Amino acid sequence: MNISKLRHYLVVCALVGASFMLSACDDDDPAVAPVATAVATQTPESTAPASAPGTTTPAAPAEPDGARIFEDVKQLSDQIGPRPAGTPNEHVAADFIAERLRSLGYDVSFQEFSIASQTNRFSAIEVKGLTPEKLSTYPFDGSAAGTLTARVVPAGIGRPDQFPAGTSGNIALIERGELLFGEKVANAIAAGAKGVIIYNNAPGIFLGQLGNSVNIPVVSISQEEGKDLVASPADVELSVGNMTTDSAKNVIAKPPGQECQTITGGHYDSVPQAPGASDNATGTATVMEIASVLSKNGQAAGHCFVLFGAEENGLLGSRYYVSQLDAAAKSRIKAMLNFDMVGVGSEGWWLIGSSELQRQMGTLAGELKIEDVQPSTLIRGLSSDHAAFIEGGIPALMFHRWEDNLLHTPQDVSGRVDAEYLEEAARMGVAMLKELATGS
Repeated sequence: MNISKLRHYLVVCALVGASFMLSACDDDDPAVAPVATAVATQTPESTAPASAPGTTTPAAPAEPDGARIFEDVKQLSDQIGPRPAGTPNEHVAADFIAERLRSLGYDVSFQEFSIASQTNRFSAIEVKGLTPEKLSTYPFDGSAAGTLTARVVPAGIGRPDQFPAGTSGNIALIERGELLFGEKVANAIAAGAKGVIIYNNAPGIFLGQLGNSVNIPVVSISQEEGKDLVASPADVELSVGNMTTDSAKNVIAKPPGQECQTITGGHYDSVPQAPGASDNATGTATVMEIASVLSKNGQAAGHCFVLFGAEENGLLGSRYYVSQLDAAAKSRIKAMLNFDMVGVGSEGWWLIGSSELQRQMGTLAGELKIEDVQPSTLIRGLSSDHAAFIEGGIPALMFHRWEDNLLHTPQDVSGRVDAEYLEEAARMGVAMLKELATGS
């Protein structure tokens, strides 16, 4: 989810995009990454399927299977692992998804687009002294490139009144938490800081987004190294390199020879250090299961499936996809269903997006006897791929479970995922697509 992330979330950014978008940011910093301009080509990948979805109906209708969905979650998170946009692992995941959808009889293609990438961006801190020490760092999405040597000045959590007089011309050292990353850095710049180091408020290091680009270098370090610098402020050399350009891709599956009347999707990328089981192998695997059930039941006509890349970078894949739709294609699409983080969380189902789709799904959830389903809105700064469709004038609905405190961390592994939630998500998706197919 791009995003940008919530309080209680341990994050990393994206990308540079809440489960969602949710693009990665602070648990207190759900800033959405700026959208990069994408230049892309669409490359057909499929050969003619042996049988087209929607042509035959088995005697016993196929039903969503939570255990089967969970196996795909494990494949994506445990076997493939972290899937940052533009990396080899993202491409491996795209191939896995494409092969599965192609085996179901869909025409499958890759839609490639260029992204500005944090993945290979250089950053470093060297603590000066008799024995110079190098610290592990991540550059913030939105950080300027540059190198400077200056004194580290502790500034609490970055509130305006916490910057000491000696901040001007130096490097502010700020603890993560309570304020958005962008707010902390804006306050540091107002105090005259020439660079910012944000250290974690939990063990380990993290990735973060500023929401908007700034003109000073900004990096993160671990809680342990941050506390050491607070206890013994020192001169440091802080460096951040230039952004790189990578290629990411969407995976598009269509019933052969048919136009899309619905889009069902979710993002398959993750932030760099996270296996991304909850965010968003759960959504990806659920989408594949919905595609499977409709195909096996001969009900796939008009239903297309898109797994988006680079959501964590700022919804780049979904925004690129929507940008390539012409007016006629947009007018044909009745709705987009987005599955983002649907296997973890004890606070029930959130239906986020267009009000009429919220109403329809709420009624269907009652008929399916799925409990704790409520219309909702995302908290400030959070977003996900449904937003790109709503921005493009297409009704859209996001399925999401709340909440996940291990979002965007190395602990986001498959063992946390509940197969029952996965099955509920797929059941809701199948029911909604059947409803949309009747025009009701």
